[in-house]
Amino acid sequence: MNCVILCAGYGTRLGELTKDCPKPLLPIADRPMVEYILEKLQEAGVRSGVLVSNHRFYQHFVRWASGGVGQMELQIIDDGTTTNENRLGAIGDLDLALRAADIREDFVVVNGDNLFTFSLQPILDFYRTKGNTIVLYDVGSKDVARQMGIARCDDQGRVVDFVEKPADPPSTCVSIGIYLYRPEVRDLVRRYLEQGNSPDRTGDFVAWLHKQAPVYGYTVSNEEGIWYDIGTPDQYREADELMRRLLGRA
Repeated sequence: MNCVILCAGYGTRLGELTKDCPKPLLPIADRPMVEYILEKLQEAGVRSGVLVSNHRFYQHFVRWASGGVGQMELQIIDDGTTTNENRLGAIGDLDLALRAADIREDFVVVNGDNLFTFSLQPILDFYRTKGNTIVLYDVGSKDVARQMGIARCDDQGRVVDFVEKPADPPSTCVSIGIYLYRPEVRDLVRRYLEQGNSPDRTGDFVAWLHKQAPVYGYTVSNEEGIWYDIGTPDQYREADELMRRLLGRA
């Protein structure tokens, strides 16, 4: 299993916090946010992958990775973009990563600003049984859900509908930017882009993909761990305080 960590966004909603630092390298409880992702991937046995950065922050990630990334063999890729206006978008970056690293095996995609404490192992076990899998989490608020992607699944867990940022969310169970895909999805990513679909959001790709191939949803329970969305300076501070409490560093 390979991984692709998408870190080429510009984190504009965080204002001054991301002026000179990419969002995934912002410290949470004294560690760069992305290190928590790497830790969870390695715990689940993922040992190789790709991290995609924009050109503006590429050297930041290179310097960070030179300090060691555990047992992970991690390739840092520069997508060549310099502003939020000329970014490739998440799916454009995913396509770049899959081809630059020539990934032809199963792969897990993680948005680089994800902060979560649950284990990925049960999700990997589910994926090996079911196939293409998106990870869902109940945020308990329709106001929050309006800013996310919402999946509707049948009794077998198969995704039968997916919509990004609905005005009236049918549930508060949202897609949280973790996806596990079979090797054939590599070519479907390219087909999606060649058809002129939006390269910007991973959820838009899921909305298209589930009509091309089976996709299943794995819902993480609150008992398994937490997931925290970091989009604003206040949410960043709250996440830092939360992790400090959980790690006994408050």
